[in-house]
Amino acid sequence: MKTFFTILYIPINTTFDEKVSIGMIMSDNDTHYFKYSNTKLSVIKGLLNSQSHSILKDYLKSLDKEINQKENLNDTIIYKNSNWINESYISYLSKYSNNLIQFSKPTDIKIELSKDSFKLLFEKYIYKFEEEISETVDLNSVFEKVRKFLYPAIADKVNIERTITSNDFENLFASIEVNFIGKNGAPVSGHTFDFEKKHYSLENDLARYVSLTKAIDLDIKEAGKYFVLGREPKKAIDKNHSLWRQIRDSDFLEFVDIDEIGIVKDYIIKNNVSPLFND
Repeated sequence: MKTFFTILYIPINTTFDEKVSIGMIMSDNDTHYFKYSNTKLSVIKGLLNSQSHSILKDYLKSLDKEINQKENLNDTIIYKNSNWINESYISYLSKYSNNLIQFSKPTDIKIELSKDSFKLLFEKYIYKFEEEISETVDLNSVFEKVRKFLYPAIADKVNIERTITSNDFENLFASIEVNFIGKNGAPVSGHTFDFEKKHYSLENDLARYVSLTKAIDLDIKEAGKYFVLGREPKKAIDKNHSLWRQIRDSDFLEFVDIDEIGIVKDYIIKNNVSPLFND
């Protein structure tokens, strides 16, 4: 049976046609193998803006969701019913796909499709075949709930997982990554906190976020809307619960329970929030 493969590239500099190979699809038109390199995806994070990197990461992961069944081959996905994976359509994608992912023209190869042959080609054209553990989403985690239920609804309206530095706001002394940041005239931002982590770490994380809000307000000269996402800690954790209560009762921060993050989504949509940064 005829075997072909296509390489997935991330364009870095379109002027000089610079691109990085990130993944591969290999097929015999019946069974399909797909894998991408998490290591290379992490390495190029500094070459892309945070929103593009987040969209790219989500796109690669979405290929995993196209099917219900997959073989556990070190996180390699074997597609059984993906009709779009054929030479004709891949050729079309190689000519007309100009997004964050580009496909190479399908290449015929005279070897039988197997796990071993796929691994051999992957290591030749992409990267070391990493022995990865499949990612498990813990929906009890405040962070995973934000990524799964909030990001998809607001990704085109804010900057996602943006690192803010003094280059962005001169009154900011220490860089900090926030879950999202945007504007609707005034700045809008939000970050997730684990209120049950060690007290000194929690206190430090919150202090940095508060410093960010003050730096933004000073630079923009307008009070922003700042969300703190999390979950009320156990009352037995006295110091943390006291800190949570201060945040909840704050006049300039709005605490939103992680089970009510629809409040944040609705605010962003209803107030026509847009990304604060054009990067």
